[in-house]
Amino acid sequence: MKIPFQSRTLALAAAALAGGSLIAGCNAGADSPAAAATPATTPSTTETAGPGVYDSQLVFDKTRYTTITVTLDGVATPVRWYREQCYVGKPMALAPNQRGSAVDNQTCGYQNLNIFVREVDAARHDNPILLNVNNAGWFASYQGGLNGWDGAAAITSTNYRGADIVAGRSYVSTSDTDKIGAALARGFVYINMASRSRGATAPEGSYSDGIYQGKAPAAIVDAKAAVRYLRLNDAVMPGNASRIVVNGTSGGGAQVTQLGATGDHADYLPYLKAIGAAGVDANGKSAISDSVYAVVAYCPIQDMGSADIAYEWMFNVLDTRTAVSADQKAGLIVDASGAELVRASNPDSAGSLELMNRFVAYQAGLGLKNDDGTALTSDNMLAALQTEFKKSASAHVLSGRSIVAYGAYGSTAANGVAGGSGTLYYQNDFVNVDAGGTVTYFNLGNYLKYVAKQARLKAVPSFDQVGQTPALAATLTADTTKAGAAVFGNYSGGESNLFGTAAQVYANFTEYGWNNNNGGDAINARQSDVGLLNTGYTWAANPQRDALLSQYRLINALAYIGKTDGIARHWRIRNGARDRDTSFTVAYNISRALKADAKVKTADFALHWDQGHAGNYDVLNAFSWIDARLAAGD
Repeated sequence: MKIPFQSRTLALAAAALAGGSLIAGCNAGADSPAAAATPATTPSTTETAGPGVYDSQLVFDKTRYTTITVTLDGVATPVRWYREQCYVGKPMALAPNQRGSAVDNQTCGYQNLNIFVREVDAARHDNPILLNVNNAGWFASYQGGLNGWDGAAAITSTNYRGADIVAGRSYVSTSDTDKIGAALARGFVYINMASRSRGATAPEGSYSDGIYQGKAPAAIVDAKAAVRYLRLNDAVMPGNASRIVVNGTSGGGAQVTQLGATGDHADYLPYLKAIGAAGVDANGKSAISDSVYAVVAYCPIQDMGSADIAYEWMFNVLDTRTAVSADQKAGLIVDASGAELVRASNPDSAGSLELMNRFVAYQAGLGLKNDDGTALTSDNMLAALQTEFKKSASAHVLSGRSIVAYGAYGSTAANGVAGGSGTLYYQNDFVNVDAGGTVTYFNLGNYLKYVAKQARLKAVPSFDQVGQTPALAATLTADTTKAGAAVFGNYSGGESNLFGTAAQVYANFTEYGWNNNNGGDAINARQSDVGLLNTGYTWAANPQRDALLSQYRLINALAYIGKTDGIARHWRIRNGARDRDTSFTVAYNISRALKADAKVKTADFALHWDQGHAGNYDVLNAFSWIDARLAAGD
């Protein structure tokens, strides 16, 4: 269904107004400090509310489960599986095909929970809940059968999606990569959550505003609705809904970060009412909380409206992109056999510089502090990050693991979305750590070059990318291999389709993305109501701008930390020390904001040495942290 530009603009503005106050004055852009950190609307957690409109429909049926048997620490263990529990009263109807797969659960495939608990723990109501968000790259996460699964055949990757715990599989509680075993052995209720987000489509004609139903802030709203469902049914379900620990990686890390930062905030009530969330009455008020106890987030792809400027600052402030380009042309980026790898990635040096230069004002505008009380600015950010890198290297050695000796050579596999393939052969010219864990030498410039060579950096812009010609895979860059072979742009698409109205395939959500949209090309079809070239509107005059800014704010935790009564009290954030999928400044800024929030009792942030873009690689330490928080009971 197509809607004229003016109608779509009005629809988006109305949606933004329904979600709370719009941020920014007339001259603020989505990548401005004001857009990132303008105070959110006043929280509301105690308004008198009637019964939720859909509460009677959302009653948990404790008899509706299947018993499966898994092996846990070598012992056959019965586990109850409560399959695909719909957590909203008005779920999104699904088109029969989602992202290339035929989906069986077209009624509630993007808004359900798969709930698992050991049979021996099923009658308990005091056990904690581990709520897992499986949102990769901010894409919608479906749960249910695929291609006509009969409900009885053994689950495979092609006939079912969304069940972490599968009959016949083995799990262990002593592995650093098995969070399932660790959770089950502790008696946790283990839950996988599906949610709408970018890429989710409903049958055409099902909605008056179109078919792209996963636009921001849908993923956050669904996470809140899932928590509300668990709280509504707390008395009859296994587990204690006051002890929910949420876990997510990448886009999922961003989702749980936003969920934890915005507990009980009034901005989301209109959206929760629209999907029939538990506890929301006919007047849009609620007495049910959507706050959670603790957050375990890995490499959160957060602060989207400022992510492009943070990325270009991170990988340009010490000339990283330029250094990689020089090494590419000199033939110095190779695997262990000497075969050249492609790692140069910058087809738009002018755009990269423009974005980088905006970071200075953005960072200053956040108002964050270092431990000594001084302002955290672009002037001292590198020093702060270098401290974190050194702590990470030291912890790695103290844990009994090794680092390639200074001056010696090693290999590391590429890690990152659209990051290039092949294993990099490199010389350690950046860190020296003695046997006692003391870092005796660290060169941040050399280290960032290593990060950029182990996995090719993203194109420019990295996140608001759709519609930018220089990002296309068929676009030549100024880089070549040593032999003179062309190096093309590093296109990955970005997250622009997370924004806009449901009728729009995507919408640029930053000033740079909007003003530089090329009007369509061989990969991205022309979008007539998006971008300066298509609409004639600059970003400043764009009728959609304020609504797009509101969408961005609703998925930006920095706009809510320090201003939300229901914020999670305990936080553990980890970022791989060689993660090139986002700027290291993103998670670090969130950690600093959390440390300044008096309502937050624990803000545990660290970089993890020799780790790329991933999560749940330190399960034993993570669960030790969870155990300690739960034992404290605060």
